[in-house]
Amino acid sequence: MVVVNLKDLQVIFGEKTAVSAASFAVDAGETFSLIGASGCGKSTILRVLAGLQRDWRGRVELFDKAITPGARFQGELRRNVQMVFQDPYASLHPNHTLWRTLAEPLKIHAIGEIEQRVSTALQEVGLPADAARRYPHQLSGGQRQRVAIARALLLRPKILLLDEPTSALDMSVQAEILNLLNRLKQEHGMTYLLVSHDADVIAHMSDRAAFMAEGVIQRFFN
Repeated sequence: MVVVNLKDLQVIFGEKTAVSAASFAVDAGETFSLIGASGCGKSTILRVLAGLQRDWRGRVELFDKAITPGARFQGELRRNVQMVFQDPYASLHPNHTLWRTLAEPLKIHAIGEIEQRVSTALQEVGLPADAARRYPHQLSGGQRQRVAIARALLLRPKILLLDEPTSALDMSVQAEILNLLNRLKQEHGMTYLLVSHDADVIAHMSDRAAFMAEGVIQRFFN
């Protein structure tokens, strides 16, 4: 099954073309990566696929269904596409406990057994269940990113969009998070679309990759 299919995707901000005629497909169960320097357009592609960037041109299909520019993701599509952002601190509300942060998406989607699901999610990413009582500032950067991953996995998405998931972390923690992501991918049978500027990260994680520069996909490689 093809999870993502892009054909001639174009995103323009004012007079700047952020993404120009990007085309690629991602198969179920693989890790496909976009590599390139900051500002080359790779994160913009993720935002389109996450439904966060709704002004675009071209054709975008998720799970064999075309999505429409300007449309908000809802229901099953919203559950099946989740994203982990670059800065784990900025992606967590500073005044909310981890329990509230993790419980919120379950409440929105009317999913029961919240206590058990939150506890299990924390344990899956290597954090104790009682961490749910803590606030983001009481955690290390690596722990915060683990919470962000746990939140993304709570709804059991079919694809996880990873936007530089380790670039804000110390080198000693990066390998832990990458290995965690690889383990969770195998356990849950997910598909990953990863963005990074780090060739070592791409090599460690990817089945296939594409190199981007100045909004254009220059070449593909395995």
